[in-house]
Amino acid sequence: MSTIKGNPTVSPEDVFAYSSTQGTDIGALVTTGDGRMFRYALNGAVAALQGQVYQGAAQDTTNQNPSGGLAVAAAAAGTNQVTLTGSLTLAANLMAGGFLVVNTGTTPGVTYKIKGNTVVAGAANCVVTLEDNLQSALTTASKVVMTTNPYSGIVVAPSTMTASAVGVPVSAITAAYYGWVQTHGPVGVLQTGTGTCGTALGVLQGGTIGSLAPAIAGTPILGYALNTCITGNYGLVFLTID
Repeated sequence: MSTIKGNPTVSPEDVFAYSSTQGTDIGALVTTGDGRMFRYALNGAVAALQGQVYQGAAQDTTNQNPSGGLAVAAAAAGTNQVTLTGSLTLAANLMAGGFLVVNTGTTPGVTYKIKGNTVVAGAANCVVTLEDNLQSALTTASKVVMTTNPYSGIVVAPSTMTASAVGVPVSAITAAYYGWVQTHGPVGVLQTGTGTCGTALGVLQGGTIGSLAPAIAGTPILGYALNTCITGNYGLVFLTID
C-alpha cells in the first residue's frame, strides 16, 4: 500500500471523498492549505455521522492487551515474527496495520508495526508478523501488548468510551468504506451543555453519543469552542486531537 509522504496538502474537496477501495495507509495524515488536519480511516459497520466524535474500535483486553501482557515464545533479534503462546481468539490478519509493544523483558518499550497474524480460535501459538525485525531477542519471560490500528473500524464515541478519540468525519462515510476524519482545526461538532468561546471541550461521558461538552476533570480535552455551545446544535470547535 502506498504511503502519503512528506507534508502532503489536499484540497478541501478531497476530504469529503470516500471509497470502498483503500487508497493509502490507514492513519495517514494530510493537511488542507488552511491548516486543518485529517487522518485516513476505515469506517466501521455503520454509516458515519458527520460532525460527531469518533473513536477507534473497542479495545480487546483479553486477546490483544491484557493487564501484564501476552506471553511469547523465545525469538531471536533480527527475525520478524512473534509467537503468542497463550490461548487466544483472533481472526486472520485482524492486527494488520496495528502495533505491538514489548512491555516487559529485554529492552521493553520498543514499538513495532504489525504486518499480519495467523488465525486462532481459542488456541495457542498465533504468529504475528512484523513490518520490521526485532531489535532485541525475546525470551519466554518477555510479554507484549498489541492494538489494532486506531483508525481501523472507527465508530461513533459511545456514552462510555472504549477506545481513544480519533477524529470527526466531515462526510457520511459509507459503512466499511475508507475516508477522512478531521483531527485538527475548525470543524462543526455536535454539542451538549453550555460553553462560551474558548471553553475547553471533551467527549461527554454518560450522555449524548458523539457530542462534545465543557471538559471536566478526568476527561481528555479534544478542542476549544469557537462560538457559544448550545445543546443539540453543531457548534464550531477548534480540534486539537493532532
